[in-house]
Amino acid sequence: MMTNNGGFQSNYPSNQGGYNSGGGFYNTQPNNLQRSQTYTPPSPYPNYPPQQPYVPPPSPYQHTNTYMPPQPQMLPPQQPYPNPPQPNPYPPQQPPAYGRANTYMPPEPYTNPPAYPPQQIPYPQPQLPPRANTYIPTVPLPQMVSNFNPEQDCQILHNAVHGAGTDERAIINIIVNRNYAQRAEIRRCYKSCYGKDLIKRLKEDTSGNFKDVVAAMFMTPAEFDAMCLYKAMKGLGTHEGVLIEIIGTRTSQQLMEIKDAFQREYNESLEKWVKGDTSGNFRNLLIALLQCNRSMNPNPDPNMCQQDAQMLYNAGEGRWGTDESTFIRIFANRSPAEMAMINDCYTRLRGKGLLKAIDKEFSGDIKKLLETVVGGLVDPAGYFAQRIREAVKGLGTNDSKLVRVIVSRSEIDLGLIKRAYQTMYGRDMLNDVRSDTSGYYKEILTGLISRCP
Repeated sequence: MMTNNGGFQSNYPSNQGGYNSGGGFYNTQPNNLQRSQTYTPPSPYPNYPPQQPYVPPPSPYQHTNTYMPPQPQMLPPQQPYPNPPQPNPYPPQQPPAYGRANTYMPPEPYTNPPAYPPQQIPYPQPQLPPRANTYIPTVPLPQMVSNFNPEQDCQILHNAVHGAGTDERAIINIIVNRNYAQRAEIRRCYKSCYGKDLIKRLKEDTSGNFKDVVAAMFMTPAEFDAMCLYKAMKGLGTHEGVLIEIIGTRTSQQLMEIKDAFQREYNESLEKWVKGDTSGNFRNLLIALLQCNRSMNPNPDPNMCQQDAQMLYNAGEGRWGTDESTFIRIFANRSPAEMAMINDCYTRLRGKGLLKAIDKEFSGDIKKLLETVVGGLVDPAGYFAQRIREAVKGLGTNDSKLVRVIVSRSEIDLGLIKRAYQTMYGRDMLNDVRSDTSGYYKEILTGLISRCP
């Protein structure tokens, strides 16, 4: 049958399959197949098993097929950059010069912990031997009594010199029965009470040798020694014996105090005065002693002392001529204990002591100074007993020497000197001093000697 459009009308029902207009066969049945059920044409090889869907085998590099971004390179942990060393805000300070110990020094930054146990001081200040030549009293002295009243003593002294006449015995009683510390307190108290210096006031109402003893007993030991040195070098000529006795027997600490007192009282340098009034090896040894470098070691080294004794022999008796510099170096720097051991070593070496060697090799003032250094360091009591004997023996009395020794040693070793005097000369020192002095001068000297056992 023809259709209206000029085609043929199919006689087959609409639900039947047929050919399409393009000449192809089409199925008019509804397609109830799922999308997964695809058409499989019949195989031309009936005996060949049906093909399975192709599944690619697992790749051995499957685990590397996943893209992984490159990991950043891991650097080792960096240490923090150390801070540069900071400069010390306080530069190293030099130790204060003598007399400026109270100068402020800023503390240095703490850098190292302190060492434990505390380190020992390289050169500790030792305890001095009992007979060392110091201002520390070594004999029984008047003690500070509980009822000591400096104002009352000042009143007694003021009444003794005030008005007509002078009560010398009141002055003697105060001086003899008070020690150095008490007399210093009386001097300070007198100026605060009466506005006058006690020493100047006493000098106005006393005279002669008595005046010298009274004034000396109210001075400090350094002031008294400085005054004696000043008088010995003032004006024309020099009393070398005073320089020998004081500079040759005092310790380094005492010499430093004497130098300060000389500068304070007279506005002059003691070393400069000594240089101007002396010469030669005598001056060299005095200047070496004034440097105050003497050791105070109480425990000498036997080997070192033996070497020093041998050096002294080689510089003196063991050669033609004398090497004075070796004697100056050893005598100006060794401690009293070391000098005593050197003297013993020299005695064992040569069969005689240093004093005989000095007597043979030296002469003049340098000889006297070397003998004084040995005597003042090795046996100070014997040396000063000899000085007192020289002052009182024969016709007349050397009052300046007698006063200088008794006053300067009155609170050090005057009792030892008195016993050494008895041993050396078989005489009583108190009786010899009493027989060579008189008046109030005798009373005050014998009072100072009597109080020492």
